[in-house]
Amino acid sequence: MPNHLNDHLPPYPRLGECYRLLAKALDTKASNRHIDRLAREGDFDWQLLPGLREELIETPLRKRSNENFARFVVAAVETLHDGYVDLVRTIPLDALTRAESLPALITHLYAPYAASFCLQMHKAIPSPPIVPLLDECQHPIEVTIAWLERELNIAPNQLGHRLYADSTGENKNGRDALQRWRQGLQLPSLNSINLLRQRLLSLFPQRERFINAFGEWLITARALVVFEQYAAPYLKLRPIILREVLSDVPPEDIGVLLSQLNIQAAANRRSVVESGLLLQEHLKRTTEKVHGDMRRTRVALEEFRQQLVEHDPNSVSAYYLEWLEGRWHVLAGQLEGALAHYEQAADLALYRSGETQKGIVREALLLAAYQGDLPLYKRLKHRALAMGLSYLPGWEHSVATAKELAMIRGNFEVKFPARGRFVEPGDSRS
Repeated sequence: MPNHLNDHLPPYPRLGECYRLLAKALDTKASNRHIDRLAREGDFDWQLLPGLREELIETPLRKRSNENFARFVVAAVETLHDGYVDLVRTIPLDALTRAESLPALITHLYAPYAASFCLQMHKAIPSPPIVPLLDECQHPIEVTIAWLERELNIAPNQLGHRLYADSTGENKNGRDALQRWRQGLQLPSLNSINLLRQRLLSLFPQRERFINAFGEWLITARALVVFEQYAAPYLKLRPIILREVLSDVPPEDIGVLLSQLNIQAAANRRSVVESGLLLQEHLKRTTEKVHGDMRRTRVALEEFRQQLVEHDPNSVSAYYLEWLEGRWHVLAGQLEGALAHYEQAADLALYRSGETQKGIVREALLLAAYQGDLPLYKRLKHRALAMGLSYLPGWEHSVATAKELAMIRGNFEVKFPARGRFVEPGDSRS
């Protein structure tokens, strides 16, 4: 089998990927090493996320825009975060690749949130016309600056001349930058948007509320461009957002839509799915085994592995194979080998397997505790907490320690009772 962890992204983008894209859209990323690691490796420290929201969103927006806008964006991000995590941990996409899942996620999750964000801004502050802003034939930066010119009674395409009286030195640079923004040749940085806002306030002090709103919309227009570029390989984003803005129809249940999409994809590999479910039945943790089960399930596992090689080239079901391998090794008493498979299964199941990931991570945690593997236990705990999974009262308030491992170590034998083990002695396979 290929190296699953490196070769294939999960169907749901990781939280780190989402926050990195948002920081890029707002031009607030700078050189944060944690966000890159979260995007690349997953949730290695669940406690980082609140701090990253403050560092990557709230603080820079408060500093370079205003307090109200910073709070508004953070509230919108927190709402999306909570809804997204709930979706990830309940709706499996384990029959889909990232390329197959993203069009649905963009259309039915991200675009409706973006539409809601724009509509709420439109109601709260002075706003450019929404339809041109979301028209794929017009550039959002140009639409926003043209709106500013109309409101300030500046002739079309003359903002640069009004702000920068002559065409030498810094004034020439300012004019040229504005022109590049309007033509879509360059995105304004967050700092340059703030400097433009301050210059406008010095020239039009009586229009403070409007100019602050312009700054907020220019940041939003920049973000729209970045999001549109990200979505471009899959679909055209702004027409979908515009459709949401203009539609009076309540949004469809994204959980139902994604479930249907996953079921349709699984139907194309029915024999593989059936084989996996049958193996799962034979490898139940608590069911008594009979002589020959160990050998029979070993043969069945190898056959299932070959089926995946032939019918699952993208390895979307690799997590399930690793989970079954881990189960088999535990039932055979080969716990060291089981731990390696459970580690793989837990990594591959996150952002992929919906409700199933809770059971996989729980079994992996108990095995890591039983084996005394504190580093792995810590890593799994961070990933579980990032997904809102908790297995003990107050679990989220304690740091993973050797004492905690000792406290829950006995739960492993409750989860995997002796009666469920293979009756044959374990072989040398691990």
